[in-house]
Amino acid sequence: MSALLEVRDLRTHFFTRAGVVRAVEGVSFSLARGEILGLVGESGSGKSVTGFSLIGLVDPPGRIVSGSIRFDGQELVGLAQGDMRKLRGKRIAMVFQDPAATLNPVLTIGQQMALAVRAHGGAGEAAARDLAARTLTRVGIPDAAARLDAYPHEFSGGMRQRVAIATALLHGPDLIIADEPTTALDVSIQAQILAEMQKLARETGTALVWISHDLATVSSLADRLLVMYAGRIVESGRVGEVLRDPRHHYTRGLLDSLPATALPGEKLNQIPGTTPSLLSLPPGCPFAPRCPRADAVCATDPPDVAMGDRLFRCHHPLGLAA
Repeated sequence: MSALLEVRDLRTHFFTRAGVVRAVEGVSFSLARGEILGLVGESGSGKSVTGFSLIGLVDPPGRIVSGSIRFDGQELVGLAQGDMRKLRGKRIAMVFQDPAATLNPVLTIGQQMALAVRAHGGAGEAAARDLAARTLTRVGIPDAAARLDAYPHEFSGGMRQRVAIATALLHGPDLIIADEPTTALDVSIQAQILAEMQKLARETGTALVWISHDLATVSSLADRLLVMYAGRIVESGRVGEVLRDPRHHYTRGLLDSLPATALPGEKLNQIPGTTPSLLSLPPGCPFAPRCPRADAVCATDPPDVAMGDRLFRCHHPLGLAA
């Protein structure tokens, strides 16, 4: 499969009065057409900022300070805002975690979706409404044509999120960046959305970057997995291989923290300590203060170790000789 998206050594920093927050630090990956890439990690690991960087939505005091984002051969870093707006919403779409960031409370759902359709094409009002209704039906909203005249406050939180997902699907984009898009949905609707996303990728070649803290969801959806910690990718590979045989101690900790791993009545496992402040990261491996295997060598930067499709950054990887 040819690469649709190529990210190389991406660095996105926030310049605050307290200092420089290195939210994304040296992130590299590629994404093929029709591929689903899971991006996981704890809150504050840099997942969402990576997504915002891809679509050019990093606001001051943040900015991309270096690196490359090539989409279908076109460099996006430094691209003029006018040119970026032509791509955003049509060829690259984003589903935000909070639908309030997407929906305008004073416009009906139909008005907002019609505006999104007509912003990138010459569709008339009737055609735009018809497309909006059909797309709402795809994400499980009943009586979609009638619901177009409702306002966002007349929908539940889960229904609003489905509207946000439907809006991203309107133009059949080449790339969708989804930031925790199913968090507010019940299990049955979540399964429907995941199935729709997989079908979209398989039938149209749309690529997905699926940002989540839910390893169970990612394991059933994604083809490949990136594990982020403190703004860096610490492990990547085919999703089944990473979850079945993790190499990084942080990935192992995430898996051990899943509630399903504990027996009824047992105390849940957790990774000790807390995520470090990006203003004052420890030297070397940022996970070292929380890692059960850390020693003196971990005060130096860990190497990038490649084994086939697997990549991990650790001085003492699991399953290998120290």
